[in-house]
Amino acid sequence: MEKSKVVILAVGSFNPPTFGHLRMLEDAKNSLELSGKEVVEGILSPVSDAYGKSTLIGSNHRLAMTEAAVKSSDWLRADGWECSQPVWTTTLNVLKHHQQEVKIRLGPDVEVLLIVGGDVVETFDKYNADGSLVWNLEDVQEIVSIGLVVQPRPGSDPEETLKNLDFLGWTQNVNVIASNVISSTSLRAAIKEHRSIKYTTPDEVITYIKEHNLYE
Repeated sequence: MEKSKVVILAVGSFNPPTFGHLRMLEDAKNSLELSGKEVVEGILSPVSDAYGKSTLIGSNHRLAMTEAAVKSSDWLRADGWECSQPVWTTTLNVLKHHQQEVKIRLGPDVEVLLIVGGDVVETFDKYNADGSLVWNLEDVQEIVSIGLVVQPRPGSDPEETLKNLDFLGWTQNVNVIASNVISSTSLRAAIKEHRSIKYTTPDEVITYIKEHNLYE
């Protein structure tokens, strides 16, 4: 029986990219392959500058660092489509873009699965200060129906959130993988405090950060 083929898509700030991001994708690849799927590619897609987060540095730097981070990988690549958009693009629309592009490039039988941290899943049922939901629940349902890979964060319980929301098909379409604790936030804090970040992100990323005096 031929294995179903999938691409794993990671969206985020990558501000900067870390071994945590790369390890998450490796863990997801391993988990999906053990379940009988063939993982043909992993995509890291930095968010647009229009996302507007105060700590976000320019997408030119974030894309360059992400490219450096995956340089030695034989299956991961950085993609600049999302971060080149003049406006913020919803996660669902980024996923749909890559679905369309992957089917043209790799074949109509290849599916794209989104990977997120457990902390992201726990925002699915949260509200903004103005009373609106952080996420459009119809978008989340569509993402779940396509397929979702989740890596729990310390203290998070994404499965409980998904259980409470009871999205159609979530028990079949959501893959939960092992957790890791390296984060971009901790790297930015270490750089600001002049502490070492070696072994938390590829040396190529550390070199790029130093050359451009980022996060000082």
